[in-house]
Amino acid sequence: MINMNYMFKKKSKTSDSFFRELVSEHGERIYNLALMKCNQATLAEDITQETFIRVFKGLQAFREEAQLGTWIYRIALNVCHTMMKKELGHQQREVQLNENDFSGFVDEESDVQVIHSQMTRKESIRTAISSLPPQQANAITLYYLKDFQYSEVAEIMAIPINTVKSHLRRAKENLRHLIPEEAI
Repeated sequence: MINMNYMFKKKSKTSDSFFRELVSEHGERIYNLALMKCNQATLAEDITQETFIRVFKGLQAFREEAQLGTWIYRIALNVCHTMMKKELGHQQREVQLNENDFSGFVDEESDVQVIHSQMTRKESIRTAISSLPPQQANAITLYYLKDFQYSEVAEIMAIPINTVKSHLRRAKENLRHLIPEEAI
């Protein structure tokens, strides 16, 4: 693991390149997370930018108790919630799912009816996840769609692993009631 204090004691050029590397490594994932949460490209860009501003400001205080990537994701989730409240007020959240999140759903050689059915299913899932309580939606998104482990989800959400498991269990139960049976 890279020692952040050492990096920032060296020349500023080194810290600049380190920060560029962080943005390069995590930027797209943070943007996709933000887009999934807010469903607005411009707001997702703002969230991503604000996340990395906070990361840059907080790097020297990073205690290396968590992995750097999970620390950045936690900041991103906090920024998402803050900026969405500010930007959207109490409007309904909608989760943006990337095509990659549904890889294998659409076969290029399928007929139009099958493709329409698959797109309807995707929209039903998106709507259902959007209607979950925020903690459940975050847990489902991070664990199932972004493939984080329980421990990583717990670090990102700053909650115990058993609480992550509870959120996932409740979310799955809620999704059973929210997703129309024909969409499953």
